[in-house]
Amino acid sequence: MKVPKTTTLIVLLVSAALIALVAAAALLARPPDPGTGIEVGQFAPEFTILDVNGTAWTVSAHRGQVVLLDFMGARCQTCEVEMGEGSMQSVQAQYASRGFTIISIDVGGVLGTKDPMEAWRFVAGLNPDGSRRWVAGTWPVALDNQSLATTFGVVPLPQKFLLDGTGKIAWKQTGLVTQSVLQAQVAALLA
Repeated sequence: MKVPKTTTLIVLLVSAALIALVAAAALLARPPDPGTGIEVGQFAPEFTILDVNGTAWTVSAHRGQVVLLDFMGARCQTCEVEMGEGSMQSVQAQYASRGFTIISIDVGGVLGTKDPMEAWRFVAGLNPDGSRRWVAGTWPVALDNQSLATTFGVVPLPQKFLLDGTGKIAWKQTGLVTQSVLQAQVAALLA
């Protein structure tokens, strides 16, 4: 028995439509890729930067850790208050052994510095004469020689981006952060 061409064409069209529907349903069932960006839920832009000691620091090398990107300036008064309160130092000391790390990035300009020693002294809590200003931060500090502040939309200072273990931005903060707020954010990601 010979099948008419019209019937064959209808069967082919219906089959193609069913395949397209199944493929569309599969694509819609998959959650959308959050992409790369600077908003909560997006993957942080990838970068490698040399800290003031010449050691390379790369975002992707810290997958599996909770990372705080601390955009600051060695001459920023709010940054001084924050470091003087010891919020980041306390949270770093409490959670470093559980996979929490910080990198401070001095943005330069009026509120920052181009001098690696000045940036290091700031995070280390030292005055130029070596006297102690506050408890030392024990994490790396880098100078923003790649316009990362522009990439991350940093204005004003300080600004922080907290990345989860996959490299997604879980929280961001502009301005002074208190120990209790930072601790709660880090603890939730390490739970």
